[in-house]
Amino acid sequence: MLHTIIKRSPLAFLIIWYFAGIIVNRYADIDVRYWLLTSSVLLTAGFIRIKNDYSILLILTLMISLGGLNHSLRIQKENNHISHFIDETEKNIIAVVESSEAYSDGRQKIIAGDLIINEPSSIQCSGKVLLRIKNSSRRYFFGDSLVFSAILREPSSRRNPGEFDYRNYLANHHIYALVYLEENQIQVIEPRQHVLLRRFANRLKYGIQDLINRSMEGEPAAILQALLVGVRGEISDETEQAFVDSGAIHVLAVSGLHVGYVTLAFWVITGFLRLPLKPRVIITILVLVMYILVVDVKPSVMRAVIMASMVLISKGWEKQVNVFNSLAAAALIQTLIDPLQLFDMGFQLSFTAVFSIVYIYQRIETLLPEKIKPSELHNNAVKYVFQMFLVSLAALIGTVPITIFYFNRIPIISMLSNIVIIPLIGVIGALGFAQVILGSIWNWFNIAYGEIETVLLIILQKIVTLFSGIPGAYITIAQISMGTLILLYIFIFLLLNTDKMKIRKGLVFGLLIAGNIFIWKTVFEKPQLTVTFLDVAQGDAALIKLPDKRTILIDAGDRTFRRDYGELVVAPFLKREGIRQIDVLILTHPHSDHIGGAPTIIRNFKVDQIWESDIAAGSRIYQEIHALADSLNIPVLTPNSGDMVT
Repeated sequence: MLHTIIKRSPLAFLIIWYFAGIIVNRYADIDVRYWLLTSSVLLTAGFIRIKNDYSILLILTLMISLGGLNHSLRIQKENNHISHFIDETEKNIIAVVESSEAYSDGRQKIIAGDLIINEPSSIQCSGKVLLRIKNSSRRYFFGDSLVFSAILREPSSRRNPGEFDYRNYLANHHIYALVYLEENQIQVIEPRQHVLLRRFANRLKYGIQDLINRSMEGEPAAILQALLVGVRGEISDETEQAFVDSGAIHVLAVSGLHVGYVTLAFWVITGFLRLPLKPRVIITILVLVMYILVVDVKPSVMRAVIMASMVLISKGWEKQVNVFNSLAAAALIQTLIDPLQLFDMGFQLSFTAVFSIVYIYQRIETLLPEKIKPSELHNNAVKYVFQMFLVSLAALIGTVPITIFYFNRIPIISMLSNIVIIPLIGVIGALGFAQVILGSIWNWFNIAYGEIETVLLIILQKIVTLFSGIPGAYITIAQISMGTLILLYIFIFLLLNTDKMKIRKGLVFGLLIAGNIFIWKTVFEKPQLTVTFLDVAQGDAALIKLPDKRTILIDAGDRTFRRDYGELVVAPFLKREGIRQIDVLILTHPHSDHIGGAPTIIRNFKVDQIWESDIAAGSRIYQEIHALADSLNIPVLTPNSGDMVT
């Protein structure tokens, strides 16, 4: 089957080599001149027409060179790059809005580029900045030129094992500086005239948010905004964590499902208007392009729109389309525009999931006994449920190495939860788009649909919470290396592409042996006591691992309005180490910089007992810790001199 895919989908094969060039330059950082020279030589050789024996090698090497060249060009930092101007001095800055999100509590998040720094002469800067604005009553749209004075701050990097590397994440989106402002510190200059389409899309997004907020409120409104326009900032941490634990977090990301509803809606509308086939295709594609702009050009939406457009074009012009070529074309277009997208987690999960659903599903189906293949099932309900299960299984198999790499977990429950959640999301999404279209014409529709949506979204929340609370919903795994990630994909590839049962059994047996070697190696290792001190800024946090594998956590860092060090530092470190249980949580004294992160730890890990000092406190965090301990039946002890952990 793999040979067939390569033969019928040459672009899918070639793009692997293009990606290889991007990855090589990412880690080797080869000078752009060498990539340019190599690409030029290979292109010249191609025109000269080297013998056919070498043509394949020439093409593959050229793809590697083009990938490396594109990446090298995009990461160049000239002398006027914004990262060179980060210091503790306040600067007068002009920045142009590229995307924005506004929330009901007055917060706004803006990505701005086309930067000009006046100090004292004007300097045009490359790179982007992320503006975080609070107490804002106005909205900022694409193309607005903002004038402000502020200190450019460098995003925080990873300072602890397992900690999220925020600086690297932003750099992959070409953002190199943070700015914190209030509305009264910003002056808006007249927007540029050539960005009217993007401004219209931006206003349309805010219009959809306002329409939803007029008919709904609270968590249902927040979830619907995430589903329709990709704004997730209003969803509470508890709800988002429930989606994560139930293996359904992907439904909150605007993706192919949502693009499918937009495509279907306008395909039906243009059909109702009795338009010819080709104009229907063109109009639907233009609407999809507008939808990309509304959701701020998210990778998963771009991928889905490119693939949908290729299907529509093939329908309009009566051409056949290959799904693997379509997927490869979408990935190539996105990474030609911005090669750094290859390192975006959303990009990786989106493309891997689609490839897995198409390819791995087919492989699983061929491996099934004839009697239980979906095509042989006659009961439609059973057939649908079984197909949904196989689709979820295929997606899980394909994405689980990436999920382990980034999140240190395997969402086992997703195979079952998605059977229920995805159809419900489908209904909610369809009603949501109907609410937007009809509700903008007559408010009665908005209110009526809002009532129905609220009920369905409350049901969705309850289902998600139910699945997330099932014991064993997910398995926590210790951090894996990039090498292990690659080996996992090689194992999956070999397992799925080996037709002989003996070889397949041998692969599984080999994996079990490797697992046993790893387990027994840890059993026979000499027990050691280790102490890890975590960097939690002003506060304190330290983990003690005893020789008998018991764990003691001393303090959990601070929690402020902006940062919860329990969530950002301590919990990721524990997950990276594969720790699910804290035998003793010691809170040395009830100051926020020592106990602030404790509630997060208590909620997300099994804590056997809590030790605290005899200093009483009435702070909100202190009371929250005791309330959590009571609800989870965790004993809170005040030890005396000489007491020991037993």
